[in-house]
Amino acid sequence: MLRSALARRFNSTVASKAPEVIYTGPMANVAKKLKLFSITSLGLGVGISPFVYLIDVPVPFIAKTALVGAAVATSAASTGLIQWVMSPYVTKITQSSPDQVTLHTLSFLAKEHTTTVPVNALAPATRIFTSLMVQDPSQAKAQLVASGKPAKPKMLFYVHPELCEEEGTPIKNIVDKTGIGKGF
Repeated sequence: MLRSALARRFNSTVASKAPEVIYTGPMANVAKKLKLFSITSLGLGVGISPFVYLIDVPVPFIAKTALVGAAVATSAASTGLIQWVMSPYVTKITQSSPDQVTLHTLSFLAKEHTTTVPVNALAPATRIFTSLMVQDPSQAKAQLVASGKPAKPKMLFYVHPELCEEEGTPIKNIVDKTGIGKGF
């Protein structure tokens, strides 16, 4: 009895098909490290800034405040810019069925964020630093992988066009179906 139950359990997990990785972003590791460094430097800048007021130097309070404000604003602006540019960056694309793909990106805190969308809902994007967009937001589903919690689906994505040109690959088939290859 126990053997048959274990055999059924083992055979059912072997039979289920794991999603196939059809695209891997070549700068995925760099993107993750850049986001982590940026958010860390912002946190450190905000955390250390009160100590400027403890330093006993003959500088007016308003000058210290201006210095702290400029430092925090600069760090926040660079973190925001990095987030805006790197948010659509696709670290990998997996495909579990021919008509649906899962695009893996990074959240604000560099955690894996997945957006699952039908291939026919993808179209060429027009915003700078993007190449794909989801036409119908109601068809996209997302989650944060670490927590497994639902998240807001991303609508814009960037894939490296030079990695989508090899004939006969699943990513090339998707590029041809969606029409995003026309601008490459």
